[in-house]
Amino acid sequence: MSRTVLKILSLSAILLLGAASAQQGQPVQGQGTQRQLDPAQRARFQAMQPVFDLASRVSLMSELEKNKANAVTKAQAKQLLPLLQKLQSAASITAADATKTLSQIEDKILTDKQVTALDDLDLKRQEERRAARQKAGGNGQGSGFRIPGLPGGAFGGQNRQGQNGQNAQGQQAGRGGPGSGPFNPFKQGRQADALKSYIALLQKK
Repeated sequence: MSRTVLKILSLSAILLLGAASAQQGQPVQGQGTQRQLDPAQRARFQAMQPVFDLASRVSLMSELEKNKANAVTKAQAKQLLPLLQKLQSAASITAADATKTLSQIEDKILTDKQVTALDDLDLKRQEERRAARQKAGGNGQGSGFRIPGLPGGAFGGQNRQGQNGQNAQGQQAGRGGPGSGPFNPFKQGRQADALKSYIALLQKK
């Protein structure tokens, strides 16, 4: 089993545990409790997990450049560019596509040291998100959990008017969310902007 597959399983466990803790009936001021994932939502989330993992990892790769010891080399940049440009232009990214791409990046292009640096950055970000969720829940403003790479942020979250999340899900489906047709987290929003900037950086190497 490759280190990428093991990593996906590990990160999936972290995300699902975080999601579970965020959804365990924490009180929301004036709104009762947070809405839990229904089986269909959980199934969609789990099926698309490799895509979320890929989006999360790619979004962190520019952070490697902040430390010269971890920055990608010119040769690595040349290998990365075609893969990243394909992500940028793809109409849709499936779970199989994501797993294959992440394996190519981490098993064949990046060094063990660079992958370890990404692991550390990923864990740090997960801890920051978990702390933010706990703080929001404590203030009576909890609204579900964040899914990396997913426009709109979460499955099953309540909006500020205390609705049951159906409006948010409908808006998400209109933007090509998981389970609603073609989905590519790099097509719009912060993920798209970050990938565009990183590609431009690699092209200058």
